[in-house]
Amino acid sequence: MESDSEVVIIGAGVIGLAIASQISENHSVLVIEKNERFGLESSSHNSEVIHAGIYYPLKSNKHLLCMKGNQLIYDWVKQFNVPHLKIGKIVSATNDSSLEALQDAWELAQSCGANIKKIDKNILNKLKSNLNIADGFLSVDTGIIDSASYLSSLEFVAKNNGAMFGYLSTVIEIEERNSGYKVVIENNDGSFDTITCEAIINAAGHGAPAIASMLGYPLNGESDNIPILEQVVNKGIYFDIIDNHINESIDYLIYPVPDNEDNMQDYISVFGGLGVHVTKSVYGYTKLGPDSEWIDTKHLSYINDGEKLGAFYRAGKSLIPRLKIDDLLPGQVGFRSRIKTIGEQYPDFLIWQDDGYIHLGGIESPGLTASLAIAELVNDFFST
Repeated sequence: MESDSEVVIIGAGVIGLAIASQISENHSVLVIEKNERFGLESSSHNSEVIHAGIYYPLKSNKHLLCMKGNQLIYDWVKQFNVPHLKIGKIVSATNDSSLEALQDAWELAQSCGANIKKIDKNILNKLKSNLNIADGFLSVDTGIIDSASYLSSLEFVAKNNGAMFGYLSTVIEIEERNSGYKVVIENNDGSFDTITCEAIINAAGHGAPAIASMLGYPLNGESDNIPILEQVVNKGIYFDIIDNHINESIDYLIYPVPDNEDNMQDYISVFGGLGVHVTKSVYGYTKLGPDSEWIDTKHLSYINDGEKLGAFYRAGKSLIPRLKIDDLLPGQVGFRSRIKTIGEQYPDFLIWQDDGYIHLGGIESPGLTASLAIAELVNDFFST
């Protein structure tokens, strides 16, 4: 039986769009997105950092796909004139008590093959005039990107290849039938459509487990040959720095290592992130964040009510001595979805195929950086 589309991609975040831009070269593609346009959730609520693969276990999906994606995304943004800057990141120790953690981060970055170098004394002294920093090293290939422009370029390429997009459309039922799938969609006006396809790519982000459940997959990983599909959610908020002197005085991203910690990977796994750091936009704005808070609700509010102003001021002041509390305004809110793990299991990206179904789970940071590498990997599933 002929299908309406060879491939249905659920989710028009950065992962769904990147996959669509590649799959659509050789296959008919329909992208279904519940929101009114692409990238309104995690893909547009993040640090907009092009990561260099420093903090991930060797040969994990996060490590390999970030390293490959770093080069792919720089090639892409140059080709499609997406605003970006290879600004570099200073991984720093704010005081002597964090020098051991800095050494651990250095060794981890070396083992991962990241392009790093020690800071020379002249640069370190210049940094010290504006920042609390005892020592640090430079991640050369870290950059920043205009994520909205990047997402737009991915959608443009996919559409140019013939991909179709259904916005304001919510998948409410999926049925496996014959050698493909029937997908029932509820539209914004309350009407329903039924689409048939040969393959489904679940790039629904926070909603990925719910899509898997529609196909009857258990989420807890207790069935043979089916990994854990359940996700946990970590909330992170930002505060924007509005002092122009501070914005102009900081030339790099500043990522302090945590105090009194000697293992970066263990810290990130437990707390969900690196802690508050200093990032910049391609347009010169500086922000603090994100913080990290595990949440147990399915309601994701993207409103920053400013309640954490004091905590962010203290964290920011520890990095930027001249910072005043009036220099901060509530910024964006983001949510990281991570695969639920058992025991010492590492919360890696999940890219899992079962016949015509491909599941993308736990694609948190460095998902934006790894997006094109993930797309290449998924595209390979269709050529084997």
